[in-house]
Amino acid sequence: MKLLNLLQKTIEFSLYLVIFSIPISIAITNIGIGLALIFWLIKKIITKDWQFKKTSINIFLFLLLLFSLASIINSYSLISSLEGIQKLAKYLFLFFILVETMDNKEKLKRLLWAGILGLSLVSIDGIFQYFTGKDFIRGYSIAGAFSYLGQIGFGRIRASMHNPNDFACYLITFIPMVLSLFLYYAKGRKKLFLGLIFLFSFFCMFYTNFRGAGLGFLVIVILLSFIKKDLRLIIGLLIFLLILLIFLPKPLLFWLVTNPNPYDFFVEDMGRRQHWQTAINMIKKHPFLGIGINTFSISYARYKSAFDPFVGFYAHNSYLHLAGEIGLGGLLIFILMLLVIIKNWIKSYKKIPDKELKEISLSVFLGWIGFLVAGILESSLQISNLAVLFWFMTAWLTSLTKLGGTVPG
Repeated sequence: MKLLNLLQKTIEFSLYLVIFSIPISIAITNIGIGLALIFWLIKKIITKDWQFKKTSINIFLFLLLLFSLASIINSYSLISSLEGIQKLAKYLFLFFILVETMDNKEKLKRLLWAGILGLSLVSIDGIFQYFTGKDFIRGYSIAGAFSYLGQIGFGRIRASMHNPNDFACYLITFIPMVLSLFLYYAKGRKKLFLGLIFLFSFFCMFYTNFRGAGLGFLVIVILLSFIKKDLRLIIGLLIFLLILLIFLPKPLLFWLVTNPNPYDFFVEDMGRRQHWQTAINMIKKHPFLGIGINTFSISYARYKSAFDPFVGFYAHNSYLHLAGEIGLGGLLIFILMLLVIIKNWIKSYKKIPDKELKEISLSVFLGWIGFLVAGILESSLQISNLAVLFWFMTAWLTSLTKLGGTVPG
């Protein structure tokens, strides 16, 4: 019994390491996943219990793996696709380990604060990078401005992550969590702490200049206002947006004014428009099974349009990227999975009697939605550390939903 408790604690703390380290180092994140998997397997051997935890989305996870395996038929690179299967298997193991391990409110609370501590560190790092030109965790320089703006008059914060868009996708996952907890849960020192972290992290997100994160923030505030029936959030959002316009870099503000059409604003020419067309070309060629998991970038040149100057890019849209690699069938399975998760969460949220657990559940749900919205303008499901974040958040939300007591195990 003592050994099993020790194993359980080790798995638990390995998961805290994973959520804390996602924006800092993918190597540390993988170590955390590896430790959790090793000790989870040892526990399985001792208990002789080889069943996976039952959840409402197990069938979708199985079908997603099945479509990914089937997509190898059309793969341009067998090695790359096998690497993709390996990554997917890692994410699925992480999902089941977390759902099985995080089975009570206290564990889920500690998980929340581990994530917020990671957010705090990387937000301070991002601000440091903005003012000094380099982050203090990995020594990364601040990123350059958008090439299509025609001038390099400002930098984009990326902190310890490889790309400003990656950093923004991470931030828009945690900022809704912090905002929701700050407004409706925390009191005293915790409220002050969360308020400061919200300001620090929003400053970083703003200066990533990633429109997907901005879109995600708009959706989250409107959704939170609807769930809480609090119109003050909408009014506050409008005032907040007007204030933000003052701080927009002039090149970006000029580009915003001259591109009033939402499609032109979010899907710029000589960029996403070409990447999306390449994904569409892949889907047209292989609509059901796609071109092979984990082969989008290496197959880009084979499917791009004649006028597309790019090579080796991602789709900059998680869902087109997914459909391009594992087909429309795989995308349909994924979307159905998301809808089932949302449906079950709504049922669970309405019936959670514990106020604290209810606010934590809402905050994680909002963060998960923020990630999905940002994925409309970035291949966040296919970028290593962000893919870990998605599956971690999905398992976290599933645990909270099950704990709500309305979704049968």
